[in-house]
Amino acid sequence: MAELLFEIGSEEMPARFVAPAMAALQEMAGQELTRQGLAFEGLETFGTPRRLALVVRGLAPRQADRQEVALGPPVKAAYDASGQASKAALGFAKGQGIEVGQLEHIETDKGPRLGFTRHIPGRAAGEVLSELLPRLVTAIPFPKTMRWGGYKLRYARPIHWLLALLDGQVVPFELTDIASGNLTYGHRFHAPGAMQVKDAADYLQKLAGGQVMAQREQRKLLVIQEVEAAASQAGGRLLPDPGLIEEVTDLVELPVACCGSFDREFLEVPRAVIINAMRSHQRYFALEDAAGNLLPAFVAVNNTKAIAPAVVTQGHQRVLRARLSDARFFLHEDMKRPLISRLEDLKQVTYHAKLGTSLDKVERCANLAVWLAEKLLPGEVEKVRRAAQLAKCDLVTQMVGEFPDLQGQVGMDYAQRNGEDQGVATAILEHYLPAGAGGELPAGLIGTMVGIADRLDTICGLFGVGQTPTGAADPYALRRAAIAIIRLVIEKGLKLSLGACLEQALVGLGTWLARPAGEVKAEVTEFFATRLAGMLAEQGVPTDVAEAVLAAGLDDLGATQARALALAEMKKSEDFAALAAGLKRVMNILRKEADQVPATPPDPALFAEEAERQLFEAFQALRAEAQARFAAGEYLAFLQGLSALKVPIDKFFDDVMVMVEDQAVRVNRLALLNQIASEFGKLAQFAHLQLA
Repeated sequence: MAELLFEIGSEEMPARFVAPAMAALQEMAGQELTRQGLAFEGLETFGTPRRLALVVRGLAPRQADRQEVALGPPVKAAYDASGQASKAALGFAKGQGIEVGQLEHIETDKGPRLGFTRHIPGRAAGEVLSELLPRLVTAIPFPKTMRWGGYKLRYARPIHWLLALLDGQVVPFELTDIASGNLTYGHRFHAPGAMQVKDAADYLQKLAGGQVMAQREQRKLLVIQEVEAAASQAGGRLLPDPGLIEEVTDLVELPVACCGSFDREFLEVPRAVIINAMRSHQRYFALEDAAGNLLPAFVAVNNTKAIAPAVVTQGHQRVLRARLSDARFFLHEDMKRPLISRLEDLKQVTYHAKLGTSLDKVERCANLAVWLAEKLLPGEVEKVRRAAQLAKCDLVTQMVGEFPDLQGQVGMDYAQRNGEDQGVATAILEHYLPAGAGGELPAGLIGTMVGIADRLDTICGLFGVGQTPTGAADPYALRRAAIAIIRLVIEKGLKLSLGACLEQALVGLGTWLARPAGEVKAEVTEFFATRLAGMLAEQGVPTDVAEAVLAAGLDDLGATQARALALAEMKKSEDFAALAAGLKRVMNILRKEADQVPATPPDPALFAEEAERQLFEAFQALRAEAQARFAAGEYLAFLQGLSALKVPIDKFFDDVMVMVEDQAVRVNRLALLNQIASEFGKLAQFAHLQLA
């Protein structure tokens, strides 16, 4: 079995490209080798900012031989009455490039047909790889690609070399004007010369000697060791930042950490600003003491072993000092006015051309948040109002103008400095949570109220002016906003009517709406239903169950989720299919005869058959307990209790004809079925269920 070593050397790629490209290269290589009939035992990829590499171990030396069967006309149409080959047979043989006598009879599920089995010998692995490897290079799905020179080839960054070895022999091919070979290159500064390679083991050894750590996980471990050692020397500990560890790992080929410091006076700047200035702009790690206080120190990771480490550290400190000096200036300027005074400044900021200024939005959100608080948090209404008024004020500060990623965090810090209530200050930050799918939720309910109000106004407002998501396009992140509201309501255990919330939001929008409020409400409700269906699918709820439950209503989002989970669980039971089939039959009859279904309950005196009397009595015996279970939110117990109706429902349909000529009896039987359907219909519309 053979070994393939393949490397693409390029200019430095962005850090966020490296790990996904490694994964894509490994997946595509496995798929292509399998498709080409080249068996292999294992795949491994390596990656740094300057290279992506693939090693295939246990690779078959050649493709397996294969057979292709070509089918021609049916045998009965292949010969005439005298036994001579027909035109159909002659034409098929000619198309295959053979004589008629070489055709064979092949049995198929449609009867015997003429056919020909062609034996195709497998090609040597090297021959296949010469065609396959260039395709892999151009197929790697980078977020962005570029062209260089006059070439049409697109790649993340200009390619400088291609290494391709099959058991030590070069796999020949060309891309642009670069021919594959047996050379790789070490660290750009420490070992820039070419190095000849024999195999994968030699490749890794040569790179290590050339100051390159090609194995990403080993490089990541070294990054962690380096920064932790530097932090310890500075007398602090790293502020946990797994994302920055990953990013730095893919910024360097040889991680070397150093520890720098900044003037303690800069610690008056908001903590989040200091961390952001270090992390987002310079990729520095922040340090804190044992009590969790930020230290005036940082750790930087370099891609070289510096001749004069002190000079390198001074350079890092000089760059950071400039950033922190700006931040300190912004702080002093911003603090000349209390945060609440900036509310009027929002008049000068357009929120949306069709929905007014940011002040207009804040006023709508404040009213909606207060309405929510009066229902859910009556003791904190004024704090909710204050938090909603302050929530967007930091958008017009100089600090957020320079550090836009910190909106909310700056507002919370400034509110604390102004002496605002801590719950109000925290809500300024927390109303943005969750920031993404699966993100952290607000800890407090004040921020939750403001966050729900903010998102409801956004969704209803943009739907109200025709700015709805289309296909994959969602420029205002309305899908994310709806999912956030659903999570906040369900995971915080809030008892809210979605319909009432939408109506209140639409009332607040008033004349800003360009469409009828009822139309907007219907569209937004369906929008929420689609989002909730997706979330239920992620929780393992079958699609048909979600459809059945949502068809019964989603006004109480928490109850809707609980109903779906209960029905999904009930569907697993052995007897459920028979019960559901009976219920679907009930609902189908009611749907077809909707104009005859009475609103009144059935009259027992009109029962003419024992089976309908038994069904009525069984239902009456279970009804009170079922209603109590449903009201208590015990939906699985509700279903389990009503499942006792399976036998009487089956007997009813075996013994009773619903659509009899006697109108009084017919209507009475429809009333009985309607009463049962209405009880089950509170949980789900069973007609949507798919039964095996």
